[in-house]
Amino acid sequence: MMGIMLPVAVILMLASLLAGNLETDVRAEEIPENAAEYKNGWVSSDIDRQYVYCVGSVSKVYATAAVMQLVEEGKVDLDGPVTDYISGFRIADPRYRDITVRMLMNHTSGIMGTSRKGMLLLGDVDTCHMDHLLETLSGQRLKADPGKYAAYCNDGFDLLGLITENVSGMSFSDYVKEKLAAPSGGTMTGTGYDMTFSKDLAPAFSSDYRRCEPGGSMSPGAGGVYGTASDVAKFGSGFFSGNDTLLSSRSKTEMARRWNDSDEYMDGCGLGWDSVDDEPFESAGVKVLGKGGDDGLNHAYLMVAPDEDISIAVLSNEGSSAINGILSGEILRVCLEEKGIAFEEEKTEISQAVDLIPESYDEYAGSYVVASERGECINRISFPDHRYMHVEEIGPYKTTCKDYVLTKDGKFASLAWEVADSGIDDMRISVNPVCVSFTKDEDGKVFIIAEANNVYPGLGNYENDAYAGERMEENPVSSEILSAWKEFNKDHFFMENEIWSSENYEYAVASVVLPDDYPGYMFAETGMGTRLLKIVDKEHAAAFQTIPSSKSRDLIDVAIERSEEGMKMCLSDGVDYIHEKDVPEFDLSLRQIPLETGKAAWFLIGDGAKNAEVAIDSRPERSSVRVYNKFGEVLYTTAVKDMTDVLPMPEDGMVVFAGETGDSITLK
Repeated sequence: MMGIMLPVAVILMLASLLAGNLETDVRAEEIPENAAEYKNGWVSSDIDRQYVYCVGSVSKVYATAAVMQLVEEGKVDLDGPVTDYISGFRIADPRYRDITVRMLMNHTSGIMGTSRKGMLLLGDVDTCHMDHLLETLSGQRLKADPGKYAAYCNDGFDLLGLITENVSGMSFSDYVKEKLAAPSGGTMTGTGYDMTFSKDLAPAFSSDYRRCEPGGSMSPGAGGVYGTASDVAKFGSGFFSGNDTLLSSRSKTEMARRWNDSDEYMDGCGLGWDSVDDEPFESAGVKVLGKGGDDGLNHAYLMVAPDEDISIAVLSNEGSSAINGILSGEILRVCLEEKGIAFEEEKTEISQAVDLIPESYDEYAGSYVVASERGECINRISFPDHRYMHVEEIGPYKTTCKDYVLTKDGKFASLAWEVADSGIDDMRISVNPVCVSFTKDEDGKVFIIAEANNVYPGLGNYENDAYAGERMEENPVSSEILSAWKEFNKDHFFMENEIWSSENYEYAVASVVLPDDYPGYMFAETGMGTRLLKIVDKEHAAAFQTIPSSKSRDLIDVAIERSEEGMKMCLSDGVDYIHEKDVPEFDLSLRQIPLETGKAAWFLIGDGAKNAEVAIDSRPERSSVRVYNKFGEVLYTTAVKDMTDVLPMPEDGMVVFAGETGDSITLK
């Protein structure tokens, strides 16, 4: 992180939020002189009125603390199998019996990732997500041996929520309020089940800053805790050294231990915490714990320096947990400097480039699956004339290129521009370059390591060093199998089995794209981003990557199902899509659309309906309507407050009606 003045960081943060709200709270023994406002031991940007936010994945620290309390009571064995505490827990993979409670806490269970159905809702509270969780998991396989590596896993923490309920006999919501929030002084903490419609909930805004229905996270253990900045910071103070209000010193030490100390490029998580050895604090001799969270509409970060008695919570309804984390770090830095703790100036030095790449690097030429926040792509790597590394980044619809130069430390640093544009004699390393290197594991698999310094101008930066890619193997398939997938190459599929209020309708259009040069592979474009899968047979494609980091999070398998009703694409995360050829065109004579729970009514906007005047006459309270353009982007949604009743009808677009059985939507 860069050392910047706190007021500047806060001002820039507020400016970047536009219509959003930002609240921070610091719990500390000593309040720095340059803190803005002080009252009863709390620094706050809004003392008189604090909004309630969904804290997203900061909920994972709550879920971990809940089960750790039960461990202390002797009711749960931290290293005991999950099957001892959830009788209905099954996965279609015999290795699931080896998953322990600890593995749920440190993301090493091997569970695929996130069961999406009913997870995030708009203007609604529903138990659909938890009702279907065990059923969805029962149809999945594991992506890795339990305990092999950490890869972010939301489902593991919803299972911790179930363990809490099964063992304590209390609902997770009540447990959080009574056993975690109240003892630490929290008075406005709950879960999505009881806080979604709170009068104190932070306002929700769409991506274009229109006021929308409140977001409800129905994934209590993974992302469903709600609270004010003060409540969250107070909860964080429960992890101070010597504070045994919530947990014993032994339990807190267990949570704060990095799951794996042998490999710096694996995830640095503890139990529940994202990070337990944050820099530059570690180098200054300060132990820092951190956890971020995003639920789509809200963003949070909790940072605790347990030995310094400092807990910082930054909550916002715009931005990201990454930005909130940087702000938390800058606040913490100011607090520590006021205590006399000095930080060395951070320097990023890039080793000198070499003129020729040794031939020994030729073994790393080839194709890799590479994961990023935007999804997965294929990186085709070559070493032209052994002067530089050329990378073709192949996605489902476009290919871009980047070039890298080898440095004396054996890493490839990204260039400011492609060699094709600059010329071979003017290769310049970019500002804040991404540095790439290669490594092999004991099985001979080749992985890409990426080291990146993510910069937020005027605010700060954070480093992200991790395993990011894995070499692909050829996956030959027969022409018959390939023809079966080409039948719907680049066609649209529409999400069908979600409940009416699901936030998944914001990105409900999916597709399958076959890359030209990789006949045994396919891209699946879904609400989880782009995923690269191996084709198995005519009806199945599967995730194949084993990248030992959170770049392997939220993997999916795909099954194609055909019946008299048509074709469906079924994802292992519990969401199903219908093929566009089985969707009727919108008829202007249509006046009533019957609704069915968990089965959306889709229509294509053909020539007969494009640009037509269509308006909603009446709509049940528990229903929704969305209109999409031909690219699957939402143009109209009833999730926006005070939305007009007139539907735009774009050429080649789509419209979907969703609700509950027995109801209907009428049109004018």
